[in-house]
Amino acid sequence: MIVTLLTDFGFDDYYVAAMKGVILSRCSQARLVDISHGIAPQNVLSAAYVLLGAYREFPVGTVHLAVVDPGVGSTRRGLILRTDRYLFVGPDNGLFSLVTPELAEAFEIRPSAYLAATVSNTFHGRDIFAPVAAALAAGVKPEELGSPIRDPKRFAALSQVNGATVKSRIMHLDRFGNAITGIERHHLNSELLPSSFSLQAGAADIHLQKRFYTEEPVVPGEPFLIWGSLNFLEISVTNGSAAELLNLSCGQAVTLEFRS
Repeated sequence: MIVTLLTDFGFDDYYVAAMKGVILSRCSQARLVDISHGIAPQNVLSAAYVLLGAYREFPVGTVHLAVVDPGVGSTRRGLILRTDRYLFVGPDNGLFSLVTPELAEAFEIRPSAYLAATVSNTFHGRDIFAPVAAALAAGVKPEELGSPIRDPKRFAALSQVNGATVKSRIMHLDRFGNAITGIERHHLNSELLPSSFSLQAGAADIHLQKRFYTEEPVVPGEPFLIWGSLNFLEISVTNGSAAELLNLSCGQAVTLEFRS
């Protein structure tokens, strides 16, 4: 059984290793795969985007464990989601909004013998979510670990289309400095943007779209828009970082306008 891990823990501390140790101690046959541990601290939206990019490439039955949890220790719920292909485990804070747009069975994790004997207020990844992921990998059913719920938390709509204006926000900054917005290809019903458009992001006003990064004209430092591999509209700079050049940040508002 494959268990993937996605966190904002980094690799400088013991956190990731402790979670892996818990899983392997309880399900020694599990195969552990790191999606990422480099999510910016507490950035749930960015984590949701990274999970979206990876989860469906795994075999049916994979358990996806994701812990980006600014509400750890509070009354926020622990969550198991079951789709027809995968199981997801983590905090109920919207983290799974992008990977389960279709109907999914949801369960609130309840105290049980599967959890750690003592649960820390600051490390539910080790004490709750890793044990639950291990149990699922070992064949325990979600019904044995939690109670059904109908209202798992979801993000508000990432984009709002109003006539010739689309308002959204930056979801993620990748390691190349590309800024991924919440504007999806289906919002526009076209590969190419209209000939007269502008996208405002902070002080930037972008009027150029490209099909690939080195498409001519290549002007050093000139930002442009491009459809990314997950069909979201990205702000990019050829051989540079749009995030640094334009001082962009996750959560920042963007507005795309079409002009007659």
